[in-house]
Amino acid sequence: MTAGLAGSIRAVTDDFVLTGRRAALGPLHRDHLPLLARWINDPEVRRGLAYRGIVNEDAELKWYEEMTEAGRAPRPTAVGFAVHDAADAELVGVCGIEDIDHHFSRAELGIFLGRRRGTGLGTDATRLALDWAFNMLGLHNVMLETFDFNEQARHAYERAGFRMIGRRRGALRVLGRRCDSLLMDATADDFESPVLARLRP
Repeated sequence: MTAGLAGSIRAVTDDFVLTGRRAALGPLHRDHLPLLARWINDPEVRRGLAYRGIVNEDAELKWYEEMTEAGRAPRPTAVGFAVHDAADAELVGVCGIEDIDHHFSRAELGIFLGRRRGTGLGTDATRLALDWAFNMLGLHNVMLETFDFNEQARHAYERAGFRMIGRRRGALRVLGRRCDSLLMDATADDFESPVLARLRP
């Protein structure tokens, strides 16, 4: 890891787990935490998240330790990734496959970008996370929740392979406005692997 200008972090590309057209997924590192805490407290970033608390580096450390512990198991219950721009390796966000249920082969996906939103990185990172979920973890169904006003995110998820499956009407309030929660899922049957398919025996 190297620290760049304006608090940016660039990874060594050998650290990447999956690399797509625009994004790359790598392991989370402790030196990511100050930047992640700053991003999640940014009102522009958090308007698309259901998270309402204020985060400092200690809170991020607790989350990091929980994700690290969950992800290191042979049958992990959660897997967290740092999201990088594949072009210059800069850290741009984080995503996680969470609430992994190996019995029913399902999980939930969460992602946020602190930088370079609207450039296709979110779509590519989501597609890579699904590739890992379906082809490395052996899951069949991955679900996520987004908000009705966040059309940019919804379109990104659809491009990555998610479909709308339902709507919870007036399920949350964002910046003083009552909003619907949109439920989306992706299945292994409908997904075309961008990276891991080439490793199949």
